[in-house]
Amino acid sequence: MDTLMKADIFFFITSVVVILLAILVAVMLVYIVRILRDVKHISSRVREEGDKIIEDVDELRQDLSREGAKFTGVVSVFSGFLSKQAKKLKVKKTK
Repeated sequence: MDTLMKADIFFFITSVVVILLAILVAVMLVYIVRILRDVKHISSRVREEGDKIIEDVDELRQDLSREGAKFTGVVSVFSGFLSKQAKKLKVKKTK
């Protein structure tokens, strides 16, 4: 009888632990599904914004090819901006 009672206690405890683990796994799966939905939403937004950036770059490339003479003006503006930034960095390093 003693062995039978120990077996019943063992199976009862094992059943409780299995049920608790199943509940824990179910809760974890719910959170994982929520995280995956958020990741899917974020990746779709990144894809959309990437497509918009590509379209903008294509438009810029077309505008630059149509107005090639103005390209030198754009380059001079960027180079002027970069030289100002470089001067600011030099001034900060000397201080």
